[in-house]
Amino acid sequence: MKYKVIAGTFHVKGYSPDGDSIRFQANDPAHWAFFEWPSASKADDKKRQLRIEAIDALETHYEGARQPHAFALAALERMLELLGIEDITYNLMVTKITAAKDGARGFIVSAGTDRFDRPVSFVFDEKAPLTDGAELRAEEIPFAHSVNYKLAEEAIVYPTFYSTMEPYVIETFRKVFLKVKNNKQGLWAIDKTGGFKLWNTRTIQEDVIIMPKLFRRFISFFEARSEMSDFKDFMKDNNDKIIVNGKPSTFYDILKVYGNRYRLTASPEEIVFVP
Repeated sequence: MKYKVIAGTFHVKGYSPDGDSIRFQANDPAHWAFFEWPSASKADDKKRQLRIEAIDALETHYEGARQPHAFALAALERMLELLGIEDITYNLMVTKITAAKDGARGFIVSAGTDRFDRPVSFVFDEKAPLTDGAELRAEEIPFAHSVNYKLAEEAIVYPTFYSTMEPYVIETFRKVFLKVKNNKQGLWAIDKTGGFKLWNTRTIQEDVIIMPKLFRRFISFFEARSEMSDFKDFMKDNNDKIIVNGKPSTFYDILKVYGNRYRLTASPEEIVFVP
């Protein structure tokens, strides 16, 4: 698999980024031709929404809900700091950035896009040892310089791995996540993915911190169903296919429910999602 290096600028003013997504504009729009877009109109110079690879930040806004806000906001603001974006002003709901000294220069390294046409990217500031337009193998990417890696290393994001990722990339990031998790750094000191009591719909928005992927499933469930006892059936119907320690499974299979207590039997860094 080849990854494209693209130099450009990062933008947040007027947008609603979170700790694992941001807008990016290429200096040379011709580089977008590296990707397979649904239509030729996709290869232009607009500010593109990125999906930052291998990490999942706590949700600052998802279908009108958010995870405990201080921790969700921490990942976003640290990402902006690492990229050199300063003087942030939010709207009163803290859902949009209304002013910022953005346009910070940097790079993305990406092998393709997701189903929402977002380049799935490793993100770097302008000091990274990269060359605009270069094509790299995974082993040649300076991951330790990436914002993705630094946020994982600082223990303020969760891992999210997909079966479409190269094994080398997964193992590189799994190692750093395991290190901070075993040391109970950052959010790993208070992570409740392995067991928590759900008292009401506010519990996961205000009180406990869980894997964002599981949080999103709960929020979608709250919107769709009326009885908490339906959650297992909802997860079974959703049929999220995963791989755990090399074996095929589903998100439903690793979810255990005992009354109002919920837990995943696999740790976030062990789970590989199948798109």
